[in-house]
Amino acid sequence: MDKQELTNDYLSSYALRNLVNLNEDVACVLETDPLSKATTMMLSKGFSQLLVLKRMPNNMVLREHVVGMISLQSIVSRLTVSSISMETPVREFVEQGQMCLCTEEKTLLSVLDDLEKSEYIVVLDSKRTFVKRLITAFDIAALYKQKVIPYSQIEFIECFIRDRLVKFGILSSEEAYGEKFSFSDFIGLFATNWQKLEMGSLDCGFFVQLLEKVRVARNAMMHFRMLDAVSRKSIDEMVKLLNIITK
Repeated sequence: MDKQELTNDYLSSYALRNLVNLNEDVACVLETDPLSKATTMMLSKGFSQLLVLKRMPNNMVLREHVVGMISLQSIVSRLTVSSISMETPVREFVEQGQMCLCTEEKTLLSVLDDLEKSEYIVVLDSKRTFVKRLITAFDIAALYKQKVIPYSQIEFIECFIRDRLVKFGILSSEEAYGEKFSFSDFIGLFATNWQKLEMGSLDCGFFVQLLEKVRVARNAMMHFRMLDAVSRKSIDEMVKLLNIITK
C-alpha cells in the first residue's frame, strides 16, 4: 500500500468525534463584543478564527446560537482600506457564507470534500444540537503531520524488519508477510538472531529497546490514539537509524 492509499484508508475510517476534546470549551465571542476582545482572544490562543454567537452558552454552545465566523484575515483586509475602531462590535465582521455544518459521525475523508466548498466546518453532536468543534484546513494538515506521517513511518519500519528477517533466512517471505507473527514476535527474532542480521556497529540492546517503544506507539496508532512526544521521538529515531543502514 503506497502513502496515498494509506492516507485515504486512514481518513475514510477516522470519525470527526476523535478530533473533539470534550475538556475544552469551543472558542467563541458574542456578536456584541468589541473587536478588541476577538483579536485578543485569537492572538492569545493562536487561533485565526472564532465562532460568533448571539447568546453566550453556559456549558455547551448551541447550534441555534451560532451566527457565523470572524477571522483575522477578514479583520486585516478591512483595516487595509479603512480606519476601524477596536471597539466596533464583532457583528460587523461576521462571515456567514464560508461555513458549513456536519455531525461528529462524519469521516475526515468526507470533510475534505466539504473544505473545498467552505473554509470552516462546524462539527455538531449526533443530534445536531451542540457545537463540538470548529475545523479548518489547518486542523487537517496538523492531523496529517501527527497521524498519517507516523503511520507511513511505522510501515517503513515494519517492512525493514520483515525484509531483514527474510534476507538472512530467519523467516520465509510467506511467514514474514503473513498473519502468523506479530510485531512482538519480530522483536524477539531480532534479539535472538542479532549476529546473523548484519546490523553493523549498532547496539543490540538499544535497538531492541527502541523497537519495543515503536511497538507501543504502533499499538496506540492502531487504536486511533494521539501519539505523545515521546512516542513520536522513538519513531523518528528508529527511522533515522534504518535510513543509515539502508543507504
